[in-house]
Amino acid sequence: MSERRRRQAGAVQARAVVFDLFNTLTAPVDDEAYRASVRSMGMAAGVDPAGFSRAWFDQWRERSDGTFATTAAVVRGVCEAIGARVDVAAVGRAVEAQVEFSRRALRPREDAVATLGRLRERGLRTALVSNCAPDVPELWPTTPYAELIDEPLFSCVERLVKPDANLYLRACTRLGVQPASCVYVGDGDDRELTGAAQAGMRAMLVRTPAWRAASFQSERASWPGEAIESLSHLPGLIASGEGA
Repeated sequence: MSERRRRQAGAVQARAVVFDLFNTLTAPVDDEAYRASVRSMGMAAGVDPAGFSRAWFDQWRERSDGTFATTAAVVRGVCEAIGARVDVAAVGRAVEAQVEFSRRALRPREDAVATLGRLRERGLRTALVSNCAPDVPELWPTTPYAELIDEPLFSCVERLVKPDANLYLRACTRLGVQPASCVYVGDGDDRELTGAAQAGMRAMLVRTPAWRAASFQSERASWPGEAIESLSHLPGLIASGEGA
């Protein structure tokens, strides 16, 4: 059998691909740089940076589940958690620091944009399912992903957090496909691969450097299912078609 026929024989039948965002489509973010940025936010707000950092990470779920509607509300919530009252100007300075860091953190990994383009050229629908705070949907239109992802779903907007199966099913509904026709690709944080599989998707781990600060309930080391070494391998593994 030729190499081409071997690839076709082992291809995944799918109509859509659903992606995680951070450390999957984005380039790895240095853990210390991220933690330093959070401390800088506390300093910009004029509060104890160590206390601000602790509350920031303690409130990761509230930052992701829609409890806070805006980045400014996130900053105020974190400050209130440590008993600090801050004025509008201080909140604004902290928001600017966070947005600037997030803008850099959303930089695509080397093969992300090309992979998304190849999938779209082949007629595959694409979606994003990301656990994130409000700064991400605020910045989304300025990113190179915006024109390549058909349906972006952000946890803070949807008020659902991975690995809740309902979030994945909502993505399928918006794509107009069944879960069995979707491949989910992620780096394994937040038990996202298990969540995708429980929703009926075919879940694939993409092996990437760990982002320790965001590694909540990581499945990177324990995932027993399919895995790829690079996003660029993905288009060659998927056979698109209406019958999928």
